[in-house]
Amino acid sequence: MYYPIQIPYKLDENFLKHIKYNEEKVKELSNFVICYWEMIPRTKENIHINNIIITDGCIDLVVDFDNKVVGFSGMSTTDFNFTVSLPGRFMGLRFLPGAFYQLTGISASIAMDNFLNIQEVYEDFDCQRFLNLSFNEAKTYLLDFIKIKFESLNPSTYTLLFNKLCENPPSTARELHMLLNLSASQCQRNFIKHYGIGPKKVLSILRFQKCLRILTSTESKPIDILELVQYYDQSHFINDFKGNIGITPFELLSKYRDD
Repeated sequence: MYYPIQIPYKLDENFLKHIKYNEEKVKELSNFVICYWEMIPRTKENIHINNIIITDGCIDLVVDFDNKVVGFSGMSTTDFNFTVSLPGRFMGLRFLPGAFYQLTGISASIAMDNFLNIQEVYEDFDCQRFLNLSFNEAKTYLLDFIKIKFESLNPSTYTLLFNKLCENPPSTARELHMLLNLSASQCQRNFIKHYGIGPKKVLSILRFQKCLRILTSTESKPIDILELVQYYDQSHFINDFKGNIGITPFELLSKYRDD
């Protein structure tokens, strides 16, 4: 099962000091939604916190509750400078890659590296009512709304693909084309439509998230890094990893050992 990792609390100590971040799985939506997440301030101060959002191929339904903003957005590259204004509260649903297109019929490229207001997608989403609820009531409303939208759907081939490939991603885009029985141009078009990113970027994200998952496990050892380099030469691996998260694999391991 593809479950991408977001660890802002490991990458910026200031984040953990001022924000409580939580993720939880939603059983009824597990075919399409990776998790429900929320960020709750630990302070009533008016301050700005840097949130590092790691690239994961997903499009989220994001709620900036106190600024009354609700919409879909994804990021094709890691955002190292996403500012969170406190004491604002945030919640969201992280869709499996491919689920946004299957749910809405809108190309994922419209929401990737962009923000698409929910009422541009669903006129029946009652924003006024939603934003006048308490935070916990709004969570229930959001989950119930999305459950209804997905209830008659079965995950498509593209919505299932990240789950299928996450443990052993193909080494090259050509291998991916052959696996899907598509030409390079067909694969590019389909991936842009379903994911908002191309095949090479999908493979890069899958490899990186696999590395991240292993390196953040409690049993991880430095030797595990070298075993992961079957996908790259070592210098390429380290540079690619740092480009996605801002630190080297060795530095990430050190942060986990220090805890």
